[in-house]
Amino acid sequence: MKHLLRVNLAEETVETETVPKEWRDRFLSGKGLAAAYLLEELEPGVDPLSPENELFFMFGPMSAVAPGTSRYAAVTKSPLTGTFVDSYSGGHFPARCRFALPSYLGIAFEGEADRPVYLEIDDGDVSIEDATDLWGMRTDETARQFPDDDTKVAAIGPAGENRVRFATISSDEGTHHAGRGGVGAVMGSKNLKAVVARATDQIETPDRDLTVEHTKRLGTGDGVEWAREGGTQLIVDWTSEVGAIPNRHWTRGTPLDVDDLNIDAFEPAHVDTDSCYACPVACGHVTQFEGSGVEGAYPDAKVGWGPEYETIGMMGSNTGIEDVTGVTELANHADTLGMDTISLGNVVSFTMECAEEGLIDYDIAFGDAEAAVELVEKIAHREGVGEDLALGVAEAAERLTDGDPDAREAAVEVKGMEPPAYDPRASYSMGLAYATSDRGACHQRAFPIGTDALGSERDPLDTEGHAEAVVEGQNEGALLFSMVTCDFTGYDYERSAEWLNAMGYDVDVDDLKTVGERAYNMTRLFNVREGFDREDDELPERMTKPLQAGGPADGSRLTREDFETMLEEYYDLRDWTEDGRPSEAKLEELDIAEFAAD
Repeated sequence: MKHLLRVNLAEETVETETVPKEWRDRFLSGKGLAAAYLLEELEPGVDPLSPENELFFMFGPMSAVAPGTSRYAAVTKSPLTGTFVDSYSGGHFPARCRFALPSYLGIAFEGEADRPVYLEIDDGDVSIEDATDLWGMRTDETARQFPDDDTKVAAIGPAGENRVRFATISSDEGTHHAGRGGVGAVMGSKNLKAVVARATDQIETPDRDLTVEHTKRLGTGDGVEWAREGGTQLIVDWTSEVGAIPNRHWTRGTPLDVDDLNIDAFEPAHVDTDSCYACPVACGHVTQFEGSGVEGAYPDAKVGWGPEYETIGMMGSNTGIEDVTGVTELANHADTLGMDTISLGNVVSFTMECAEEGLIDYDIAFGDAEAAVELVEKIAHREGVGEDLALGVAEAAERLTDGDPDAREAAVEVKGMEPPAYDPRASYSMGLAYATSDRGACHQRAFPIGTDALGSERDPLDTEGHAEAVVEGQNEGALLFSMVTCDFTGYDYERSAEWLNAMGYDVDVDDLKTVGERAYNMTRLFNVREGFDREDDELPERMTKPLQAGGPADGSRLTREDFETMLEEYYDLRDWTEDGRPSEAKLEELDIAEFAAD
């Protein structure tokens, strides 16, 4: 893999270029390589929704070759945050795209088409096609226009077309999503409706014994047993036990009745399981309430994959909608309209609180699934109150309430991105992880709650040891995302080195640790260049207030003093300056000094 496909949508040209070998050696692919391109090719301060922004679809050397690695990354400058953003998606589309372009590390989209278009990739033949008839379709409907079994589609829905700042890119008929940071809005700003990939061949495994070993590990091993046996729906009970699942817009740490939202509540509607390409874990639930006997606001609700934990937490518990049919209906609307359920759930619960407190004039209340579904439609189509809510909670608070202090306090976000369903007051380490995440509040850059509140390795309500856990998690995650593999399938440093060497690389664990740390520092360089510094590595004000109904974390709050203690240690471990810039010595050590702004 050494090529990049460059698609100029304004000029309707498609060209192949060779990725510099020194970049391939330093960054592998994915996160780190895309960061290098963005630093090299984007002007500082570029408007994320302008033709001058670029959007990358990235693949890794192991993608769709090793078992459980059918993934791609959508990478760009985020319209939600203004930061670097890399968003990942699985399913079958990444495998088809990878097989159709076997020597390519990625696709770069630049410019803006003068009409709706889609990119068609057919066993290596690439063309730009008219998408006028597809414009306005939901993500599942778009995919169904290409019914061939060897063809898979990644598309935006109405939300992306309307540049909702947390719009997704959805594939496999709206069941898999490059979800965070508004990558779908960037695609919409380019009038790019979809990428359609057809491939009739596969990439042969470099080592059949290795493939068998890891297929067996994923299919029967203990490390991913939780994902095989229940998937992320199991997490509802776990986070409720420690007071970490947000409820009623970040005021409580447990639902009113967790049994109304946990996996047992969804189980009667589980009609099948689903998996990504060549993944024996099969962690996805196909959910259909029709005929299940479950009563609720939407007795016929269904969704092709999920709802996953983050959707249950943010569209369910945090909105007070403790009705699994309502949560499933909301999930299906979000999936097919093309919106991130984490940001969307925060936006809906923010609206509920502001309406309850009289800060905005809109008829919606906690627990009202029907009103929430109506609001979701308004946001996707930017109608009425949805026009401002489509910008995310930070900007909506300013526009809808003229910057009312209570509304700003209710706008729970970091760098403009709304957080996922893990309350930092039940796990201080998650507060540090959110604040230092390169794309805003995120649990996929580091997941230290897994080893403290959910794992008992550290005291979750103290500051000791958390900075080290966050740095290690971010670095290993950056390596995983530079290889574009799945974070559920356990390709740690050792396993990754084993696979890469089977594919002709010559790397060891220390080499890969450096790749991960290098990638994370590259994204920090991008954010520093865009004006971000220590002041932006901050917690939402609400997290400094006592948590209610938090079980063992009841009454807990993350004080500014405790947060600053962790942040100081984090900067020291990173070898960053007091204002959050990678030091010159660190840049030289990682061989990326040329990417630093003057």
